[in-house]
Amino acid sequence: MTDHYGSRLFNMAIVLLGIVAAGTILKTAAGVFVPFTVAFFIMLLLQPVVNRTAGMADNMLCRIMGRFGREHKSEESKFAAVFSVFFIILLFVSLSLGIYLLIRGQIALILSKSNEIMSNIVVPIKSWLVSSGIFGDSAAVTDYINGLVESAMSIAPNAAKPIISGVFTFVMIMFLATFLMIGRRRLEANLEDKLTKSNFKRIMQISEKVESNTRKFILVKLATSSITGICIGLGLLIFLNPQDALIWGSICFVMNFIPIYGSLFAGLGVILYTMAVFEHGSFLDAWPVIILVLAINNTVSNAIEPKLMQFSLPIGSVTVLLAVIAWAWLWGALGMILAVPITIMMKIMLEEISGTGWLTALMET
Repeated sequence: MTDHYGSRLFNMAIVLLGIVAAGTILKTAAGVFVPFTVAFFIMLLLQPVVNRTAGMADNMLCRIMGRFGREHKSEESKFAAVFSVFFIILLFVSLSLGIYLLIRGQIALILSKSNEIMSNIVVPIKSWLVSSGIFGDSAAVTDYINGLVESAMSIAPNAAKPIISGVFTFVMIMFLATFLMIGRRRLEANLEDKLTKSNFKRIMQISEKVESNTRKFILVKLATSSITGICIGLGLLIFLNPQDALIWGSICFVMNFIPIYGSLFAGLGVILYTMAVFEHGSFLDAWPVIILVLAINNTVSNAIEPKLMQFSLPIGSVTVLLAVIAWAWLWGALGMILAVPITIMMKIMLEEISGTGWLTALMET
């Protein structure tokens, strides 16, 4: 009994040491792992579209060859597969560039209203802090608030950089995603040749389960984030001008990818900004926006998202919270966005390889 208990403690200690070592490696080599992880998820999302495009291109090749009286050979379908990869990647790059430029432009528009934000939000908060005596005299409060504002204004122009952090990183991600999709078929063929039929089938089953669950979560999150951004943007047209509504619709779309924290901070930003553009800058001016944001976020998270998901997440809410914190520490803003899909993949692989145990049970809480 004592030996068994000591063995379990030893195994748990080994697992914890392994987690610490893996975290250290992931944080130290983030410049390599982050682009590869992003490229992997891009491959995961685009692979079904690439396969469908390859099928369409292959059918077109068959028709062309038939018109010239030639039989279409299976080797020639490799051209359709490679063509579809480059075609879909090109479309994805164009879309990503457009979204990036849009977000950068929206941030610039927000910064152009810095005077209104200062007068309607920062000044009232500073007055309240002075009257409450939390930070002492008014000079200390002024210095503290001014320091926060200067930091925010210096960070804001670069707020979109975690999405595409430089041309080199973006090109690297697209390069990796392209070769992951091209090399996928060759890897499957090599595994089929080298492994026994049962082992190959087992690996493909695990891979299919991991990919399907992760892909479904990402696609559902993309759909619900789009619904959130569009609905909040359209709702804000009643209270704000079209440019501001587009700004905050875009921000809510991006922030909704971050579990728990994203919608909270995006909604708070919408409310504070609405206060800023009104003359009095009070919550009485912003209460319709508060109701709008709460109604949309609760409807999407509690009704639409579970309906679209059609299955419960293999990880619990506590695990989601801890995963967001851990991956934010490891990889920053991108880590917060990738936290849940990475954790889902880890949970499914751990469960399929080693079976249900204390660690998988812990991840379901």
